[in-house]
Amino acid sequence: MSDKKKDAENTTLDNSMPSEPVKTDGAAITTMDNSMPTPPKNPIVKPLDNSMPSEPVKTDGTAITTMDNSMPAPPALDLDGGK
Repeated sequence: MSDKKKDAENTTLDNSMPSEPVKTDGAAITTMDNSMPTPPKNPIVKPLDNSMPSEPVKTDGTAITTMDNSMPAPPALDLDGGK
């Protein structure tokens, strides 16, 4: 028998229920500490500056971009199979 098959046979999960029901007082049982640190009393919040410029920006109507999105020229297509 291969090792993989033997391992597969020996790794069954035990999903059996306990014979006696667990008695609780109805409260949730948790072992996880989900406590959050206390936030500061007066956090410093800076207001956002959403003001518009006093003078409207004058353009010639073309899109303004500072990004170079140029692509290199594609190679010429060889339609005749190199003849």
